[in-house]
Amino acid sequence: MNRRDAPAALPCSAERGSRKDAGSASLWALSLAMVLWVCVAGVVFAGVAVVARHRAATAADMSALAAASVIVRSNVTPYPDSGPSYPDGGLSACAAASDIATANDAVVTSCQVLGQVVDVTTRVPIPVLSWLGGLGLDAVSARARAGPG
Repeated sequence: MNRRDAPAALPCSAERGSRKDAGSASLWALSLAMVLWVCVAGVVFAGVAVVARHRAATAADMSALAAASVIVRSNVTPYPDSGPSYPDGGLSACAAASDIATANDAVVTSCQVLGQVVDVTTRVPIPVLSWLGGLGLDAVSARARAGPG
């Protein structure tokens, strides 16, 4: 066989790729894994926030219903003025609302009794997101109203 007929030998770097690219697949794989991890963490945190929002809404609904039932059971005729409608200013109703909210791992942040209608706002902390406290993402709130229909 003549040298002209023999296939030309490839340089060593052409056989294995350039040395500049050595290990780049590892970096791409690591980058892809990190992007995937951040996406999964975002979905999990969003799920935790949605569950906390549902818990806050449930606590607010149940607290407002408890407060309204205290008012209805008290059989007190509301005062005609626009101030507090009951002798204790609705404190017993708001205390019942607070008890129910506490049983649901929530805190009553606002409780107003106007006539026979109770307006309750609850707050549920999100411990997983407590490190984002400076952004206001460490808790969710919900509001509910209840009274005779």
